[in-house]
Amino acid sequence: MFYMYAVVDGLPAAWHPPPAVIGPASVERQPLGSLIVLGSALDTVPAANPKTLALHHDVVASALDARGVLPFRYGTAVPNAERDPWLEAQRPALETALAQVRGCVEMSVKLLRLDSGEASRGPGEMELRALADQLVSRAGIEHWRYRPSGTGGNVVASVAFLLPRPRLADFLARIAPIASRAVGIAVVPTGPWPAYSFVPAFDRLPLAVAPPTPPPSSSAGRAAG
Repeated sequence: MFYMYAVVDGLPAAWHPPPAVIGPASVERQPLGSLIVLGSALDTVPAANPKTLALHHDVVASALDARGVLPFRYGTAVPNAERDPWLEAQRPALETALAQVRGCVEMSVKLLRLDSGEASRGPGEMELRALADQLVSRAGIEHWRYRPSGTGGNVVASVAFLLPRPRLADFLARIAPIASRAVGIAVVPTGPWPAYSFVPAFDRLPLAVAPPTPPPSSSAGRAAG
């Protein structure tokens, strides 16, 4: 199967992939009109885990110096025989999506609860959303996504922003006053990243998605206990 990392516009001639990638195969440059699809021939897609997710991200991030990078999510692959027909069928959607993120990167602003103990619940959902709204208003960026974390960790929400590269320094300066005044929450910008949060759904997704990591067997659980 053909495993896909990203669609790239204007990949620098000096680009090369990181030394470690998904599976044993090297990263290919598959032409798609004036664009390039970065991908690899794999027998199977490995299960998603911290290591494989990091390998996928490293390949996508290695192309960030290109004019435009449209990242695929981990596990996106098509059978080898369907590669060219699928890419041609999706080419208009891919070109449109790439045009929306060309010249842009994603900045993620994480909202971290400073006191994760049960005795102090900290800001609630309304307060978090109000803080996110302040960040959005202050940043002056048109495209953004707010996500509550839904987990028990100290990251309680995040706001992803799609911004032109030249605005990175201005963006950080604009949100700094909001971060400094936040009570009970640390406002932590991270990035720049590929624009994962702004990748649209296509008409027909490739369906060779990596299986989840299997749970430990009952015997292993008893041994651990």
